Amino acid sequence: MTHNLNSKRWCSNKSQGYVIAIFGVLVAFSMRYILHPFLGSSLPLFFFQINTILIVYLFGVGPGLFTILMSAPLMIFYFMEPFGVLSVVDQRDITTLFVYLSYTLLSSFLVELLRREQYNSKVAMLVSETR
Repeated sequence: MTHNLNSKRWCSNKSQGYVIAIFGVLVAFSMRYILHPFLGSSLPLFFFQINTILIVYLFGVGPGLFTILMSAPLMIFYFMEPFGVLSVVDQRDITTLFVYLSYTLLSSFLVELLRREQYNSKVAMLVSETR
């Protein structure tokens, strides 16, 4: 069927997704910054991962990758020890970033594939109803 070619079009407002992605990163940063006195250096990426997964679910992998690019520097500078200082990246920082990137990218691409399949099944249902 030719509707598989249109699977990338499941989200019609991706440009709006980039604006909402910026807002989502700001919200995630604010929540983590407010809880920073309680959390310290633990869970530096939790709120950013939730934001990225939600953005991918709603707007696709493009805006999701944009949130990753915005979140990583904020996370490194504000929520990884030493706080508020650009210092030499050590093994622990590399491990944290690897976990953040691998988990978030994997879940983002899986959500994108699921949304495409959902769109394909919706189009197939509409095509079958017209026949």
